[in-house]
Amino acid sequence: MRWRCQLLVGLALWGMSGADALADRRVALVIGNSAYQNAVKLANPANDAAAVANLIKSIGFEVVEFRRDLGNSELRRTIREFSVYTRDADIAVVYYAGHGIEVNGLNYLVPVDAKLE
Repeated sequence: MRWRCQLLVGLALWGMSGADALADRRVALVIGNSAYQNAVKLANPANDAAAVANLIKSIGFEVVEFRRDLGNSELRRTIREFSVYTRDADIAVVYYAGHGIEVNGLNYLVPVDAKLE
């Protein structure tokens, strides 16, 4: 399953690489949460996110914010700060690897310091 996700991300980004003439400003936010304090630690997300960030940079994205192991306040601040970059961007990509949860049809990113009760 993991390799399929990586393949899909790679194909999508490869397709975007040919859009140079169409997209003047491309920005990306990449987050990899592995070091959970109150949940099962994950081996791959930080490494996967680093690989995706490098791939995105290699195809010419102007801004690539790469963060790992974000707690609640850091995650919120990072997303808020990244939203400023998206205002005048032609393409904005957000890649997240880590725990997620769905509640009543809404999906949430889980920060590394979350206490699920």
